Amino acid sequence: MSMTRRTLLRGAVAATAACALPRALFAQEAYGGFKMGLQTYTLRDFTFDQTLGHLKDLGLQYAQFFGKQLPITDDKAKIDEAREKMKAAGVQILSWGVQGFSKNVDNTKKAFEFAKAMGFSVFSANPSADSFESLATLTKEYGIRIAIHNHGPEDKTYGRLDQVQKAVEKWPVEIGSCVDTGHVLRIGEDPVQWIKALGPRVHDVHIKDFSGPKGEDEKTLGKGKLDVVGVLKALKEVNFSGILALEYEKNGPKLLDDVKECLETVREAAKKL
Repeated sequence: MSMTRRTLLRGAVAATAACALPRALFAQEAYGGFKMGLQTYTLRDFTFDQTLGHLKDLGLQYAQFFGKQLPITDDKAKIDEAREKMKAAGVQILSWGVQGFSKNVDNTKKAFEFAKAMGFSVFSANPSADSFESLATLTKEYGIRIAIHNHGPEDKTYGRLDQVQKAVEKWPVEIGSCVDTGHVLRIGEDPVQWIKALGPRVHDVHIKDFSGPKGEDEKTLGKGKLDVVGVLKALKEVNFSGILALEYEKNGPKLLDDVKECLETVREAAKKL
């Protein structure tokens, strides 16, 4: 029986798709089943296109982008272009931030429309106190969650666990936390305790490591005070399903090597789950 060119092409496409799924599952399994990705602020000196290339080289399928590389816009052509580039690189955007929210509902809706168009469901956020009422309504309307980001000792509003708990306690569970493990350590608290205490409100995670309270105290994962295995176990306990986003703020010629070292530490920790 002869095969047409069209039949052969269909077969090739199907074979490619069949191979892609096991590769995707294998990549996720290597990180303990977590959706391991990158907060692209880590690569802030690179363009959007360059960052997609680095994500592909690092074997990462998931990302949380930030405004410099992927600005909020209502320009359909720009959104379509970004989506096509991510698709070609095999990268899926799961969250975006850190985004400030105020009582300006029009601006908030614009951000939510952008999220809907881009296809992500979580904003790492720094909301003002007067924004929560509109956020509570819009999270329900759009199916998009708000993850309040803690910024360590300098953060007088959401730096400590009790402050985040108090901020979200009267609002729907869709308003929760982006637990930045490094900033938790910087303020002298325990990331594992944060995760367990916030439970279903943990919508986003920035995993990074510090040995002390200052910016220069950042270390590659496992070289500071972070209990990487403990963090992964706590996330399993609370059934965390969002992006586990590596964020590494130190910059320099060894940046990509340091990122690779951090990812290897997560893979090794995942073996102990």
